[in-house]
Amino acid sequence: MGSRTLFDFALPKSWRRNSQKKEETTPAPAAAEPVAEEKTESVFDEVVEAAEQKQKSRRASEHSYKSAFHKMSPRKLNDISRQVAGLPVDEALIQLQFSEKRVAKTWVKSTLALARDHAVAKGMDRSKLVVSESWVSKGSKVARLDIKGRGRMGIKHHQSARVHFLLKEGKTYQEKLAERRKKELNKIKSAGVVREDGKIRRKVISGWAW
Repeated sequence: MGSRTLFDFALPKSWRRNSQKKEETTPAPAAAEPVAEEKTESVFDEVVEAAEQKQKSRRASEHSYKSAFHKMSPRKLNDISRQVAGLPVDEALIQLQFSEKRVAKTWVKSTLALARDHAVAKGMDRSKLVVSESWVSKGSKVARLDIKGRGRMGIKHHQSARVHFLLKEGKTYQEKLAERRKKELNKIKSAGVVREDGKIRRKVISGWAW
């Protein structure tokens, strides 16, 4: 029995019976089938995926990095930069670690290591990274007071410099060794064909014959 109202009690019994029969005979409405939610992707997701694919396809061929200006003579820093130029990155870091120069073990080494990490992040192969170029640039000079005897003074100019590194993908140590061996093997060749039926030519001897 469903819930009744005052209006239902006011109706005759025959009407109420007919309405109850209709309610029993009428089938209940079927539950609505759950509509499959369409998988919609945002426009921003497509843009991000396209940018990631473009970044993967684009691969850097070189990477340049420079340090900040440090209080140091450009000549002394140039000696360190010439020491690592042309070496593989890992070998250059070892040379800087065991260098006698104090700055080579500190900020020059950290600068090269940071440049290597940035190059790897760009997609370059770490095993093939080579210090293609290394150079030094001068900075501004700072004037300081130079105290002397007898109430005199002078001016000192403190120099500053920074180092630049250009990393590229070169040949590994194994590839260089294989190329060197191939060169040495090419030098060892069979003797050429010698012509034995050549004409005998008289050798001219200058001067007196006796």
